[in-house]
Amino acid sequence: MTTGDTSSANGRYDAASIFLHWTIALLILVQVGLGWTMNEVLPDHSPAQASILVLHISVGLTILLLVLVRIGFRLTHRAPALPPGIAPWERLLARASHIVFYLLLLAMPLTGWALVSLGGKPIRFWGLPWPALPGVGLVFGSPAPRPVRHELSHIHVYILIWIVLINLALHVGGALKHQFDGSPVLWKMTWLKRPAKLGAD
Repeated sequence: MTTGDTSSANGRYDAASIFLHWTIALLILVQVGLGWTMNEVLPDHSPAQASILVLHISVGLTILLLVLVRIGFRLTHRAPALPPGIAPWERLLARASHIVFYLLLLAMPLTGWALVSLGGKPIRFWGLPWPALPGVGLVFGSPAPRPVRHELSHIHVYILIWIVLINLALHVGGALKHQFDGSPVLWKMTWLKRPAKLGAD
């Protein structure tokens, strides 16, 4: 249930929502780059791969924490209304896309956290100790059998990341479509100037 409003008086998202949105987006791109470098560029078990993995884990857990804050904020604050020119089916698609995105942004770091938890080694979060994901060690053992870790790695590295990238492309594509079809929305989540036809800031 919403108890507040995430928008400013002119219909733009507030500064906290904008900061969380773009910080999470930037960290996702960083994660994709780190993951690609680890899995496709560097040789297995190399020192560089191990160093990048430590950074990858820290960034992933940071994303998880920020997404939880973003979801909590979104559940307690009403988002700005979409422009009136957007069709009902597009509104429904936009809402569904956001829900799927939130689920994916939880699933990605959670599967990564589970994966490193099953490895049986200490987890570090920006140099500080971080606990294993509760319950996974009891279910699969720690360290877990290699086939279990392999399947979870496949889900995390290949399946979920491609779903995230496809949904991201749809999200960006939808925003750009509306930006140029007369129902601009980018200004709501940026500090771009409010379109003149919608009224001055």
